[in-house]
Amino acid sequence: MNSGSLIAARVNLSIFAVLIISLLILVVLGLLWFISKKIENYRNSKEYAEKNKNKLTTQKELNEVSKNAKLTKSEREILFSIFKTHPSPNVNFALRDNELFESYLTEVYAKLSQNNETQILTSFFSLRSKIYSTYETTIKIKNSRLIPVETVFTFTPSQGIHHKFELSESNSEEMHFILPASLQNDEKPEILSKIKMIFLYKESLPFEIETRVIRYQKNKENKDVVVCSQTDRITELKKRSTPRVELNSSCTFSSVKTEIINGKNNYHISEKTHEGILKDSSAGGCRIITKLPIKSEQYIHINAPFDGTETSKALGLILRTTKNKKDEYILHIKFIQITQEQQNRINAVACGYLKIN
Repeated sequence: MNSGSLIAARVNLSIFAVLIISLLILVVLGLLWFISKKIENYRNSKEYAEKNKNKLTTQKELNEVSKNAKLTKSEREILFSIFKTHPSPNVNFALRDNELFESYLTEVYAKLSQNNETQILTSFFSLRSKIYSTYETTIKIKNSRLIPVETVFTFTPSQGIHHKFELSESNSEEMHFILPASLQNDEKPEILSKIKMIFLYKESLPFEIETRVIRYQKNKENKDVVVCSQTDRITELKKRSTPRVELNSSCTFSSVKTEIINGKNNYHISEKTHEGILKDSSAGGCRIITKLPIKSEQYIHINAPFDGTETSKALGLILRTTKNKKDEYILHIKFIQITQEQQNRINAVACGYLKIN
């Protein structure tokens, strides 16, 4: 006896057909998404940029760059003016060639600095930061033999203490680094010990290298040298969002008390000043070394040559404090109040557009 009905069978067939059609639609959508991603990745690749190197930059391509880098109106205007002046090589190639794009930026900075328009200069540096973070080109380094002579490495024997080692000679087996005068005997790494150092390779991302100390010796100029082994232990690091100016300048600072009035912080600067050493600065903050055991989460008023030349003032918040082997305290400071003019000068020096003695 057949207990089924034609209506039930039709309903089942309809549901089955809907499921099949839905599955087919999902498969098609998935394929379209996969193809679009492949096309997008190819258009963003070095191969595509190289192939279209000599193609004139179009407005559509500039709009795509603006969207990818999330540029503001002012930043877009600066970018458009650059590639109106330099329509070739194509923008997709130029943004991946640090040396080429940096030559464009140097040219633009020279013009803007003559007019001394603070707000436009601020947009210029924010454009530079966004472009480099969006279109950063990574260079793979398989071993230390590829690192050119005169590259400067940062060696950190203890927290808060940094020394610059310059690569003076390199052969198939060894690297020779000139030791800085600031390096104390108790900071020198032991022979056969492993050390880590950080360096920049051809204006790309920073890298960390791990090598072994072989010996100490004098070079032909009678300078102290540490000889290390060549290595393939090289790790890519994340680049800082803002470039820094390396300094070792005297500064003064004062404590700051805060008072909330009408929902806003009011800052009262102490008349008592203390001396310190400004180690480095960026548009976003600085580091100061002092003998005073100052705790974090305190406000601080600073008088210092943040750009390496002119002494100026800034208000900051101490994010953290670290102590080194010399019983000194390193204050890691975020700027709370600093003029745009100061920030622009710091950026100009850190990017190499302004030279300091």
